[in-house]
Amino acid sequence: MAGKSNGVDTSDWARAPPTSGPLWQRMCKAIYNPEDKSFLGRTPKRWGIVLIFYLVFYAVLAALFAGCMGVLFVTLDDRKPTYILDRSLIGANPGVAFRPAVDGSFLLDNTNSSSFDIYVDELKDFLNDYNSDSWYSSKEECTVDDNFGYPNSPCFFIKLNKIYGWKPEYHDVNSLPSDMPSDLREHIATLPSLEHEQIWISCADEVSNATSIEYPWGRGLPGRFYPFLNQDAYLSPLVAVKVTPIANTPTTIRCRAWANNIIYNKSLKEPSGYTRLSIYVENDTSLNSTSTGGAENK
Repeated sequence: MAGKSNGVDTSDWARAPPTSGPLWQRMCKAIYNPEDKSFLGRTPKRWGIVLIFYLVFYAVLAALFAGCMGVLFVTLDDRKPTYILDRSLIGANPGVAFRPAVDGSFLLDNTNSSSFDIYVDELKDFLNDYNSDSWYSSKEECTVDDNFGYPNSPCFFIKLNKIYGWKPEYHDVNSLPSDMPSDLREHIATLPSLEHEQIWISCADEVSNATSIEYPWGRGLPGRFYPFLNQDAYLSPLVAVKVTPIANTPTTIRCRAWANNIIYNKSLKEPSGYTRLSIYVENDTSLNSTSTGGAENK
């Protein structure tokens, strides 16, 4: 019987041969064919079946996705990562960073405030939360009151990146590393025993010793801030480093963190345990003085 296949009526699904006639007529029939009342090649019944299929298909996908996300969120802790320290992607060796953050070099012009206002504003925002801590709020240097030392003696703030659960292993003050700078050794020796549990910071000019480097807030990150356990209102400890470079001379400062479990790798390709910052302070007065002095000596 025509339109039957194994007892199933296939007349609704059978495709008729393409109609003949002018191109415009064939195009119109391809959009809507009044003979079988089809739109874009499908009758209303076939469009309904396609719509129901995709509605069911995407509903099942959405249910599977919602189920997976539900299971995931049930197993997650809002305050603790699933994998920490050596089991995590970031590992157990904290990175050393500084603020204000900058890509490249700090280019400071002491006659143009716009060259350093951006850094001062960033430090104001960064240190705003620290005003609630009496230890930080009591500082007299490297604060907003002295414009953080900018532009001639800018202050930078060294910190460690936060790693959940990481605890520093402090150096024994009686057997400090042989490569630790002598000035830091002498500083540690002057401190009372209660202040020995700190992550020490040392900074140095990579090229020469002409740059003046001061630590007005101390030279260590106090141990009372560790470990980081995602505490409310947690503040990363800071060391303020006040740098006074030679004007009109590129200066690169390397700051290293000292603890038994902070791995130091001096390589520039895979650095660890330290951070580097480059500074250039432009001082027209210094240039003019040099030029004048040179002319007088001729």
